[in-house]
Amino acid sequence: MGDGLSPNASAKRPPSAAAAISLPTQSTAPPRTQSSQPATMAAAATASPPPHHGLPDEIVIWEILVRLAPIALLRCRAVCHAWRRATSNRDFLLAHHGRQPSLPLLYGYNFVGDKIGSLDIIPFDHRAGVAPTDQLRSVAQLRRAFFRPLASCDGLVVLTMNYARFIICNPATRQYAPLPLLSDFIFLGMYPHGPTGEYRLLLGPEAQDGCYVYTLSTH
Repeated sequence: MGDGLSPNASAKRPPSAAAAISLPTQSTAPPRTQSSQPATMAAAATASPPPHHGLPDEIVIWEILVRLAPIALLRCRAVCHAWRRATSNRDFLLAHHGRQPSLPLLYGYNFVGDKIGSLDIIPFDHRAGVAPTDQLRSVAQLRRAFFRPLASCDGLVVLTMNYARFIICNPATRQYAPLPLLSDFIFLGMYPHGPTGEYRLLLGPEAQDGCYVYTLSTH
């Protein structure tokens, strides 16, 4: 049993994946208002001159950007550094995900000749009124084409390559990070842990009974 795998969620935590990926945190606080935005968000929003005029940054971020579809949000992240930092904040990511519909995820491979070039993650938007041409639109494309989706939770997606390598991906920000130490375990599921706000993976050892918990740090 190596570092990062803890029986019954009680042993040491694994190395954090948060250095390379933004993980939204769980919160039981009431819905946000304009006056309740954290100081870190205000600092992120004002770190560089805004590309708009006349609208407060809090309105732009928490009333406009948070309501955009994932593809539109990705485009807005490229407008300026302030928007990119603000939309990478964990509170923003969780608020944005909470406004998105719950849709099944599909994936497909893009071939270059006879070789796989990339992997598309595609939500199936089967809601009434959505045009057939808009029902299948890629929200993220990964060049690590040999990976395939394994599980998802609150907008985060765990991918695997033949159950030998694992990564976690945030399609809303196109960030990903490796998940080491999982190759000798059977992946059972992913879930949010309410008391701590952490995301955890439930694992089963291949050669013995019992379950292990792999903690994804949000720090």
